[in-house]
Amino acid sequence: MTSAIRYPLVLFYDAASADCLAKVAPLRRLDTAGRLELVASSTPGGIRARDAAGRSWVGIVALEAAYRAAWDGEVSL
Repeated sequence: MTSAIRYPLVLFYDAASADCLAKVAPLRRLDTAGRLELVASSTPGGIRARDAAGRSWVGIVALEAAYRAAWDGEVSL
């Protein structure tokens, strides 16, 4: 069973990683509805996400949720 993500979706990313910065940069432009909160982290570890209900995702699943939220806000994981 899946349930809809509750916004805002907080996306934590490794601020020292060029790869993470490249993946997060378009999200700033795409998120016109303000569904994302992007948080630069000094802790290495890639990308992690947490929604308003406290659920969390890591890696590609977190990134997918963030891009879907930025585009249309309709996502269930």
